[in-house]
Amino acid sequence: MKFIKLAWRNVWRNRRRSFITMAAIIFAVVITAVMRSLQYGTYDAMEAYAVRLLEGELQVQKAGFQEEKTLTYSFKEEARDWQKLFSWDAAIQAHSKRITAFGLVSSDSGSAGAMIVGVQPQAESRVTRFISLIVQGDTLQPGDDHRVLLGRTLARNLQVQVGDTVVVLTQGFHNELGADSYVVKGTLKSGNLDLDRALLVMSLVDAQDLFSMYGRVTQVVVRTDNFRKAKVYARQISHAIGDSSFAVLPWQQLMPELLQLIAWDNVSGAIFLAFLLLIVGFEILNTTLMSIMERTKEFGILQSIGVKPRQLSLLIFLESVIKISLALAIGFLLSYALLYAVKGYPIPLSGELKETMEAWGFISDFYFTTKARVFLEPLITIAIISSVAIIYPLHMVTKLSPIEALRKA
Repeated sequence: MKFIKLAWRNVWRNRRRSFITMAAIIFAVVITAVMRSLQYGTYDAMEAYAVRLLEGELQVQKAGFQEEKTLTYSFKEEARDWQKLFSWDAAIQAHSKRITAFGLVSSDSGSAGAMIVGVQPQAESRVTRFISLIVQGDTLQPGDDHRVLLGRTLARNLQVQVGDTVVVLTQGFHNELGADSYVVKGTLKSGNLDLDRALLVMSLVDAQDLFSMYGRVTQVVVRTDNFRKAKVYARQISHAIGDSSFAVLPWQQLMPELLQLIAWDNVSGAIFLAFLLLIVGFEILNTTLMSIMERTKEFGILQSIGVKPRQLSLLIFLESVIKISLALAIGFLLSYALLYAVKGYPIPLSGELKETMEAWGFISDFYFTTKARVFLEPLITIAIISSVAIIYPLHMVTKLSPIEALRKA
């Protein structure tokens, strides 16, 4: 207790240098928390947007379809009582059957390859949102016959407008030729450059006719109450199906490129923050060493009256702990208050950066989050760096002799 009081008194007596050390730690905590909050909040928004755009949170497929994307891996629409299968848990909120295949789309002005998606319009709108992203015309409705939606770029390349007719040529189930004409009911803009260039959407019934897949589908897309638990729900649904020929894939397996993108961005952000924290560590080391050098005479006198080197080290250690703890507490409170104040106000992008982000299917705003890890990461890492930074100064004090200390003073 005596050393704690003395440490408090020394911190106050050397408050100018203590303030410099604490200011560096506070700044590091706040800036790290804000940057990580911005990163994680934006990642969450990107994932939520991508999951609801086209692929969905979960997909039930025949094993092998994800790799091959061929109609060979289709299955009977009523292979399972899907309604009963998904009604066992309130976490499963909606599902929709779908056919995904490829074909050639032609107009009077040209032809282009397309990804053809046959959907149940009403059910699909509860699971994903891509058929609602209409920029011209109207979206598909139940009962629409020979009506299609085109990606905006695909429609532009084919030089067709709403109301025009396109012809679709495909290789159907069991290599049967599929060909038919359709009226363009609307064009959509998903925000994803590849999708807008190649997407054609029709009703599930029309797709089954086109591909000669009567009563068959390639996927059942599922929406849950929390896409973060997709892997857990995938395991539960797979167990409920009880058939190894079916694969239940969470969105992480459906969109691995999104996870890779986030991982790379996270690494680059972590490298920047590592340099920042390294600078803070050197600042703590420098100020602690300067404090010891300025107090060399004091330490020599204390040793000459019987204070042992390890007691001096304990004193320096307690002073450092007090400064670091205070700085971490203040930094936490400031970052907590700041992030909760700005949480509901995303940073909008503008100009070319916004156009670039939208063109590649990214969100056009940066978001903040107040997840616990946003606060814990800087507190833990800076506490570790600060602790490491004071090891050498403490070692110096243990090697200090009274005669050398008084002579240097």
